[in-house]
Amino acid sequence: MVPISAVIAPVLISFFHDTFTALWIGGMLALAFSVLPAIKKILGKSKETKALNALIKKKLSLLTYISMVGLIITGLLMSRKAEISGLYTGFLSFGTEYSTLLSIKHILYFVMISLSVFRSLIVDRVKKFTPEQKQKLNMLTLMLNILAGLAVLFLSAYTSVLASLPTP
Repeated sequence: MVPISAVIAPVLISFFHDTFTALWIGGMLALAFSVLPAIKKILGKSKETKALNALIKKKLSLLTYISMVGLIITGLLMSRKAEISGLYTGFLSFGTEYSTLLSIKHILYFVMISLSVFRSLIVDRVKKFTPEQKQKLNMLTLMLNILAGLAVLFLSAYTSVLASLPTP
């Protein structure tokens, strides 16, 4: 039997990694499919709608940035275990099936970061966009980020299954 002290750190790292993932991707899903439609239905296209959307965006951006940092830290810690097992051959490496899938996941993660930064820091500052164009661009980047996030979740599940298979 494995002593509990040997599993506590990996369990906590995995727990925090999963929590940061749930915060980020779950937040985007809730925003796109619950919060924004409810606000639009109740408040319409009023000044209050715009103010509420801006406040929600600001609050969720903070959670997103915390999640980004947390995912990088926990991901680096998790990669040590995969390196030791021989499954992981290095950052953005395509040497094994596991590393290839993980590299694609990392590329999508960087796409998600770019979309999040673009949505939270750039879209609303572009003067030549009308408010309607900004709203559409915000929604488009949110939906693209959700798709990338779902792909990341799929690849996470895939690599988790690969890591649990017996080695030949």
